[in-house]
Amino acid sequence: MSRELPSGWQRKPLGEVATLQRGFDLPVKKRIPGPVPVFAANGPVGTHNVVRVEGPGVVTGRSGTLGKVRFVEGGYWPLNTSLWVKDFHGNEPRWVARLLRWVRLERFTRGSGVPTLNRNLVHVVPVRVPPVAEQRRIADILDRADAIRRKRRAAIALTEELLRSTFRDMFGDPVTNPKEWRNLPLGDIAEVQGGLQVSRKRAQHPLEVPYLRVGNVYRGSLNLEEIKTMRITKRELERTLLQEGDILLVEGHGNIDEIGRAAVWDGSVGGCVHQNHLIRARVDKAKADPAYTAAFINSAGGQRQLQRFGKTTSGLNTISTRQVRSTRILVPPMSLQSGYAERTQAILRAQSRLEAAADEADTLFHALTQRAFRGDL
Repeated sequence: MSRELPSGWQRKPLGEVATLQRGFDLPVKKRIPGPVPVFAANGPVGTHNVVRVEGPGVVTGRSGTLGKVRFVEGGYWPLNTSLWVKDFHGNEPRWVARLLRWVRLERFTRGSGVPTLNRNLVHVVPVRVPPVAEQRRIADILDRADAIRRKRRAAIALTEELLRSTFRDMFGDPVTNPKEWRNLPLGDIAEVQGGLQVSRKRAQHPLEVPYLRVGNVYRGSLNLEEIKTMRITKRELERTLLQEGDILLVEGHGNIDEIGRAAVWDGSVGGCVHQNHLIRARVDKAKADPAYTAAFINSAGGQRQLQRFGKTTSGLNTISTRQVRSTRILVPPMSLQSGYAERTQAILRAQSRLEAAADEADTLFHALTQRAFRGDL
C-alpha cells in the first residue's frame, strides 16, 4: 500500500515536475572566455561569453559521468554531454536540484559502453511534490544543513594545508635546502624492505593475519576502513610484522604522482603485515623521527626523487627497495624533528575531531533529505 500524502502534496511523474533537455554543442576552439560557466557531464569545464540558458537552472550529466546535479544561479551553457532542466513547471529550482540528487539519476542508464542517462526512464519516475511554499522551506533547510557540512569539510582541508605549511616553516624548501641540513640516503637512517605477495598459493600456510595494501596508505594518512587478511608462515610474520612508527610507501601505482606516497603506521591493528606493493622503512629513532621522515618523503623534494625512479610496466609505475634506500633525506637536528612531530600530532588530533563533526553533519544532512522527500520534515 502506498503511503498517504501530506496535505497539499501530489504524486506526479518527474517529467511533469522538471523536464530534462539535452545540452548544446560548443567546441573548445569556439569558446570565448567570459562570465558564463560552461557545464559538461562532470560539472563546470570553463567559461564562455554567451548565455545559452537563463538561470536559475539545474544541470546534470547525460553521458559519461552521471548523478552529479548542479544548481546554477545565473545564466550558463550546458554542453551536449549534459542535461538541463528546460521546464520547472512552476516548481522551485533549488528544490528540484535536491529532488534530482535524491532520486539518484545514475540508476537510469542505457547502453553497454559509455553510460548514458535515459530521459525517458527518468521522466516517468513517480515523485511526491509539495506546494511551492513548502518546496522553498525544504530547500532553505537543506541549503543551511549543506552549508554546515561544506564548512566542516573545508576546515579539514585547512588542517591539511596547515600540516604542509608547518613543514615548510620549520625546514624550508626541501628542494633547495636553504638551511643546509645534512643530506643522507634513507638507507643510512632506516631499514627498508618489501612486503609479501598476495597469491592463492598461500592457502596452505598456517597463520592468517591482517595486511595493509595500497588502498590503506595515503599521503600522510591511513584509511583502515577495510583490512584484508592473508595466510603466511611464521618466518614471514617475523620478517614483515609492522611496528608502530614504521613508514609505509606505495611501491606500485597507475598514477606516477602517487608513487612513494607515505604514511606512518599507528599500530592500531595488531599483528599486521604489508603486501609487496608497499615498502616499509623502519627509521632508527636515534637518527630521525618517523613523522618528520614521512613528511619529507611526501614533500616536493622526496616525491621528485621517487617519481624520477618510477618505471612503467604495463601501465603500472613502480619503485624498488634499492631506490627507496637511495632516496636522499634532509636530516635536521633531532630537537627540530621532535618539535615537528609534536606540532603535527596536535594538528592531527584537531583534524580527527573535525572529521567526526563532518561525519555527523553528513549523517544529519542525509537524514534531513530522506525526511524532506517523504514529507516528514
